[in-house]
Amino acid sequence: MSQTQRSKRPARARNARQAGTAATRSSPAHKFFIYKIGILRRALDRYSGPGLVKRSGLTVAEWRVLTHLYEAPATALELRMQGHADKAEISRACAGLITKGYVRADVDPHDRRSAVLAITARGTKLHDAIVPLRQELQDELEAWLSPREIVEFHRILDKLIARLADRIRPAR
Repeated sequence: MSQTQRSKRPARARNARQAGTAATRSSPAHKFFIYKIGILRRALDRYSGPGLVKRSGLTVAEWRVLTHLYEAPATALELRMQGHADKAEISRACAGLITKGYVRADVDPHDRRSAVLAITARGTKLHDAIVPLRQELQDELEAWLSPREIVEFHRILDKLIARLADRIRPAR
């Protein structure tokens, strides 16, 4: 989509509202925290993703996979379960990391049809170089909150993640 097309959309919407052809109403869904968390995640990805790519060459999805593999080797299915991500996203991220030499794939001794993915020394070095950059982003965001809000936010997120993890099973 061209810049001209993007800039015309808000004007068309504004003109439609002024002409009375579009109702000015708000969806109740916009007040749901599940909606707001989705917006927050996309905003964080859009805000931090370009800098991550520029500084490391990794996409946000590749970074997430690398952080999981930093802790321990895993299969693609395990990565999907840990990150609650879809199959295609994990597949693309793993393929990119393997191609770049940050991850290696070994045959799973328990299921020869599957691969166990492990971070390489090069991947570990990159991970360790990126963590301070991600900490800068974390510090920037935390500066907008009080210490009490930060603790409470983490507590609530951890609780929701744990409860949902107990209820969902990834599609194979």
